[in-house]
Amino acid sequence: MEPIKRDTHDIYPFISATGRLAGSTKGKTVIVTGGGKGVGKAITRQFALAGANLILITGRDQAALDATAAEVQKEAPDCKIIGVAADVSHDDAPDKVFAAVPAGVIVDVLVNNAGVNSCVMLVADSEPGAWWRDWEVNVKATYLFTRAYLKSLNGDAGVIVNVTTCVADMIVPYMTAYGGSKMAINRFTQMVQAEYGAQGVRCVCVHPGGIESTGIGQAAPEQFKGTLLDTVDLAAGTVLYLSTPEASYLDGRMVLADWNMEKVQKIKDEIVRDDLLVSKINYGSSLKFFEIVGLPEGKRLVN
Repeated sequence: MEPIKRDTHDIYPFISATGRLAGSTKGKTVIVTGGGKGVGKAITRQFALAGANLILITGRDQAALDATAAEVQKEAPDCKIIGVAADVSHDDAPDKVFAAVPAGVIVDVLVNNAGVNSCVMLVADSEPGAWWRDWEVNVKATYLFTRAYLKSLNGDAGVIVNVTTCVADMIVPYMTAYGGSKMAINRFTQMVQAEYGAQGVRCVCVHPGGIESTGIGQAAPEQFKGTLLDTVDLAAGTVLYLSTPEASYLDGRMVLADWNMEKVQKIKDEIVRDDLLVSKINYGSSLKFFEIVGLPEGKRLVN
């Protein structure tokens, strides 16, 4: 098979709510953070068109949330959309959102989409508050909502899709806050999968593509200008696909939305067998990480 290149820049039938995935979220309840604008708005639309019964969206701008809810509900009148204004980095944000979930309803999918890239500068030139804001929104909010969601499941299965970035796997100037915080999300995704996979929880993360129209795209450093070719619908369709059971081979892994998921699925056995798409340090064959000389007999590091 030919190598899978990053050659897909818009939504296509394999991942579309109006294509192959029509009806894939029928009757489901979904939470989307950062759901009022950009990628989050597109994700909300795809899940609604795919048949979701209830979608809760959150962000700081209530007017934007209400506008998105009204617009999407016109296309998908059978889906109720509730906008809950909250700063996702605040400890009480998940409580506000989950309080809006009707009694007895279990949330089927959590999409941790909210993210910022607010400190695009060299470390010495940065302001601590702006630098740390990326970690507050990108990492702390993902943790807060994941924690609240896992508690709400009461031991049942669920799906978590975390939005990350390919920058997490690159070394580029001006991106210590954004890239570093997103790498933390990648590792967090793996660890949540390790902790809750046996319960039936699926946790996966996705680079949404390079999207010029979003706030993060607009804030991208100069070296990324001209490379942002993707649409919000591509990102949204990929998130929808990842929420389906057929994407379970990607649990605990990171994928790029501008790969064609139909092609990726064809190599799922290779991905699982070779443990691809996970964050790890390459120690090579000469440096041994798990073999500590002097440990008591029978003791070893957990792999």
